[in-house]
Amino acid sequence: MKKGISIKTKVAITAILFMGILTAAIAVTGYKLYYASVMESYIDYADTVLEYAYREASEYDFGDMISNRDMPENYEMLRQRLNRIKDSSDIEYLYAVYFDDIDDIHSLQYAINTKTEEELEAGKKAGKSPLEIYTYMGTPCEEGGFEDNTLLSLQQAVKTRKKESGTLTGYSAVYGHMLNGYRVIFDSRGNPAGLICVEIDINRIDTYIHRYIQSVILIAVILTAIIILLYVLYTKHYLVGPIVKIAENSDLFVKKMKSGAEPEELSYEAVHIRTGGELELLADNVKSLADGVSSYMTNLKTATAEKERIGAELSLATRIQADMLPNIYPAFPDRPEFDIYATMTPAKEVGGDFYDFFLIDDDHLCMVMADVSGKGVPAALFMMASKIILANNAMACKSPAKILEDTNAAICANNREEMFVTVWLGILEISTGKLTAASAGHEYPVIRCADGSFELYKDRHGFVIGGMDGMKYKEYELMLTPGARFFVYTDGVPEATNAKKEFFGTERMIAALNENPDASPKELLTNVRRAVHTFVKDAEQFDDLTMMCLEYTGRTREGYVF
Repeated sequence: MKKGISIKTKVAITAILFMGILTAAIAVTGYKLYYASVMESYIDYADTVLEYAYREASEYDFGDMISNRDMPENYEMLRQRLNRIKDSSDIEYLYAVYFDDIDDIHSLQYAINTKTEEELEAGKKAGKSPLEIYTYMGTPCEEGGFEDNTLLSLQQAVKTRKKESGTLTGYSAVYGHMLNGYRVIFDSRGNPAGLICVEIDINRIDTYIHRYIQSVILIAVILTAIIILLYVLYTKHYLVGPIVKIAENSDLFVKKMKSGAEPEELSYEAVHIRTGGELELLADNVKSLADGVSSYMTNLKTATAEKERIGAELSLATRIQADMLPNIYPAFPDRPEFDIYATMTPAKEVGGDFYDFFLIDDDHLCMVMADVSGKGVPAALFMMASKIILANNAMACKSPAKILEDTNAAICANNREEMFVTVWLGILEISTGKLTAASAGHEYPVIRCADGSFELYKDRHGFVIGGMDGMKYKEYELMLTPGARFFVYTDGVPEATNAKKEFFGTERMIAALNENPDASPKELLTNVRRAVHTFVKDAEQFDDLTMMCLEYTGRTREGYVF
């Protein structure tokens, strides 16, 4: 009999076709909705910038300047004010124009234009004078700089004395596709004199749309792969796998019985099935039969059982410890003001290092990097207790110094084994970039300003947590500007040792960070870990390797927080 297409293949093909159709539908619908939403947001943004520029023009009686075709002293002062608006806005052009002959749409002339600091610096470096950099009153607009439809709209706004802002889209050979926001400027007599305009490049919207379509396709492909994988895993786990396992285990058990094996040699590995129906009944019946025979097994090898128990407990402890640390990234996908990433690689099954980060409230991010004395299970237990105490004190809205002080008091109150932990703790005020931190004998952090390279920041150290009761801690403040990065770690990084018993060292660590100082936090940690592994090579890891990096972007969805 010819073998047909398996159900696995059919389900996979169906899933692929369904996800393909769904992806196309989502892409088409999403494209329209997303395009309208993005365009609306840019129009609102253009209106906002235009409103600021219009206020400045009104304050300096710019309408009278245009009507009189005059450039008094206030003309350059106005330009500087408008320059600041453009420099602080995400726009391509900010300028004012007027019709020398209102009945001739091609008589459009510039009244003023603006430049950003970057554009001014570029002009100066090129040896240009202000007359060459700026456009002054009465300069004709570039031929082909505006479509006739755009010129007609501007002309109509002036003729009808339109008082509200207007927007239009157009294309020109000089500037390409642009979103133009405009508003009529009136002189002191109430006559329309010209228009002040803001332009935003529409090509960026197309870029966002393309990214959206790519994201939809990527997500659909991933979902399709996941559905197929889940189906394969489901059939393997709940149907084929259990049947094969029951057959293998029962066959092995029967062979041992027929071979006359001693009772202690007989064992049957139960197959746990919780699907209900005949398959679960079969598994239970086979297990009951095997359990009746296996009752002769009375003497298990203690050492083997103990080893398996300890191994299982250590494996469980490893998973528990990993789950206690933040491990889902991006950690705060709804907070564009910052990005954070951290890793912990224990030297043994469980480690004493730990990191933590969490929001105390909407404007304060708490970050912790700590290293417990010792290794293994005792250090892991002490680590978990320390982490919980630190987090509880932080959530009480205390200062970093007070958090360390109260944590030290709590640990010293019941620390018979005299263990201790070094801690660096910082609280970032997200809206301002102010970082307030305190250190309990921990490694110096590494900081990179927005326009510099990474360097060690030698902060003030206090005594270790758990070392002595009644300790006081000092805190310090740093101002993080947009683009700054902050890196903290445990001594497992600089003290990583190669076969020659040489330390990796702080200098190599900073050099690894400076390989690509503009990289994301995750990439920076990857660079350091790669450098450590390259240095250590095959030497045994003696200490936990824990790192955390914060990137402060200073951005909200609307712009910079400052």
